[in-house]
Amino acid sequence: MSKQNGYDETYWSQEVHFFQPSKHLNPSLIDFIDHLQSFEYIPEISEVADLMDLHTSTVWKMMKTLKQRGLELQGLVDVSRLGMVEVILIFDKFLEVTKLPKCLLREYAPVLPWGSYLRYVVPRNSVESFLTSLYVKLGVEAREVYVLPTTIHSKPSLKEYYDITTRKLLLSWDKLVTRIKSSPRESLPREAPGEKIRYDEIDLHIVRELELNPFTSIKNVARKLSEESHMSKSLNYVLVLRHYNNHVRNRGVMRGVRLRFERLLTDPPIKTLSIIAGNPIDLLRVSKVLSTHVYFLDSYISLSDNILIMQSLIPPKLLFNLSLFLEKLKSDEIIKSWRNVYLDNTRSKKYAFPVKLYALTIEEMLSLSDDELMIREIT
Repeated sequence: MSKQNGYDETYWSQEVHFFQPSKHLNPSLIDFIDHLQSFEYIPEISEVADLMDLHTSTVWKMMKTLKQRGLELQGLVDVSRLGMVEVILIFDKFLEVTKLPKCLLREYAPVLPWGSYLRYVVPRNSVESFLTSLYVKLGVEAREVYVLPTTIHSKPSLKEYYDITTRKLLLSWDKLVTRIKSSPRESLPREAPGEKIRYDEIDLHIVRELELNPFTSIKNVARKLSEESHMSKSLNYVLVLRHYNNHVRNRGVMRGVRLRFERLLTDPPIKTLSIIAGNPIDLLRVSKVLSTHVYFLDSYISLSDNILIMQSLIPPKLLFNLSLFLEKLKSDEIIKSWRNVYLDNTRSKKYAFPVKLYALTIEEMLSLSDDELMIREIT
């Protein structure tokens, strides 16, 4: 890349950054993480062992090593399989998190320099009624509303972007542009039409626990369910296992696992939302390429509205480079337009998957307390 709107490539061609020194990874652990993330469902430990030609005890030992180094695995939820969509709201007003309805809330952060960002999961056929009721509760309407049925989960590749010798994270903006241009033009995923599949509170509790701890046993899930749910129905292991097999695993609700790479970064990053418009096929190419790098998180797409919202955790000194990168994609006609929204990551909040949304109406959920809704903040 020679010139980009007057900026020479030396401004942004190759970046290197250190990981946390206490969390150094060796080649065997990197290979292990890569294999774990290759599954499109949560695998049994025996499946991982077979894939890597290892004994199951060795796999458990490597899982323990990750935990000892402060590295956590996260289960990936396909909300579309649950009949839901992601709804992102951006407000001009600063909303205090303590005063927000959290019934379906997944993420909150103040917008810099002023405003608020909220991300909800909402039943596909209830978006309009949810927004109407939410606005009444808040007393203010969002400036921007994005209904996003398709999620591209990030599964960053340390094999590609981590130099084991220097222990540095690599980033070449030029190479990312080249990869996007050379990536295949895949057929668009079908946005689910709202098929009538029933899920209950047990199913959603299972999803919640697997997102937080994807390799926990179903026995542990059943025990935790019994402790927390206060259901009248007896929750034994066989019942929970049947729900998991029939409603979660067989329906493809969990789309694999990934390491929480954001904890490896030394520089406090800026949480960034890149709101990108363009041809849906090209938006899909952009999101899939960027999902392999540590700095980029999940992306949300509306194929019908031609909008991609890409989340990233960017060190402050790279924020302008991100803008140069997106402007390069625009000048090369890969995307039509872009803009970035910067969030206060120090005040952001994340919440575990909601479990009451199919047991109650929207109005009932908005009227209940956090304790009654079993809201759980994720640290």
